[in-house]
Amino acid sequence: MNIFIPEEKEVILDKHALFVILRPFFVDGKFKNNNNYYNWDLKDVNIVTDLKISNLLCIPMPINYYHENKMFYLLNKYNQNCQKFNINGYGVISGDFCRYYPEFDKIIYFRMGGFKSTLSNNNQGFPATLSDQVEKIFGRKKIIIHKKSVIPKIGFCGHATASKTIYIKQTIKFMLENIKRFFSYPLRKDYEIFFQSGFIRYQILKKIEKDSRFQTDFIYRNQYRAGAKNLMERKTTTLDHYNNIIKSDYTICIRGTGNFSIRFYETLMMGRIPILIDTDCILPFHKIINWDKHIIRIKWSEIDNFADIVLDFHKNISQLDFIKMQKNNRKLWLEKLNPSWTLKHLFDLRNEN
Repeated sequence: MNIFIPEEKEVILDKHALFVILRPFFVDGKFKNNNNYYNWDLKDVNIVTDLKISNLLCIPMPINYYHENKMFYLLNKYNQNCQKFNINGYGVISGDFCRYYPEFDKIIYFRMGGFKSTLSNNNQGFPATLSDQVEKIFGRKKIIIHKKSVIPKIGFCGHATASKTIYIKQTIKFMLENIKRFFSYPLRKDYEIFFQSGFIRYQILKKIEKDSRFQTDFIYRNQYRAGAKNLMERKTTTLDHYNNIIKSDYTICIRGTGNFSIRFYETLMMGRIPILIDTDCILPFHKIINWDKHIIRIKWSEIDNFADIVLDFHKNISQLDFIKMQKNNRKLWLEKLNPSWTLKHLFDLRNEN
């Protein structure tokens, strides 16, 4: 697969901000072939400088960058080049908030945040980029398998608080973002929906915690990562977080500031079953992955039926399928939910939209 990556004199390339799938090729300030990058198998990926022989085009910096620096003319140029050679272009939208950007018929935007029902087919989900914590923290290659218990074990460790101060701060954050967008373009349709995640999570978790039909292990944090300020504190909170997932059968995954959940992918990594509170989320590779075989999905409109949905699932899944689902979730994360797989399958993903 031949990939063309445009390099423009007016674009300041920052390795830490680059589209993650392109970082292996950014060496000494230039893009070039590089087969020696961690455990990425890149022998079938070739960086070319001639668009005529490329299979696709990858935009190096996030789409946000071109908007903020008034360089959308470059995206238009890339789209015209893609039209000329009948190839697709791919870029990434970064950040928590769901911003909409002008679209082009031959450019696909990858993004984690956003609301599926409001996005065009030119937007695709993108998984969180994570290192393998099963191996890194627990020193294992394989996950510990749980047998199905009579009472479902549900976990959560993260920012969830009844603090009015936090509620007000999160409200102000959304308000300022919307004011900023208003002065940029008042007739826009992508104003953020206010979602005070810390407070909303707390309310949901407390309701579940009171239900005796569940065995719960909820660790409530007043701040992100419990306000960890140094390496030792970060290690401790990270271990708490992943231990909570490992010890549970199911982990509740609900959006934060952005309409996506990193915990969702962490749970799959650990070989556990995410309970996704689906707030119109955009999940990656939906034509390749049958997500409902890997998760319990509860639509936001069904949140009051949380207990019935989870209990019904737990009651009806067999011991064999319960074990199989854990193994399949770990396998899914290892094989498909990583930048290396995305990179190597970009050409196949042209039909995902």
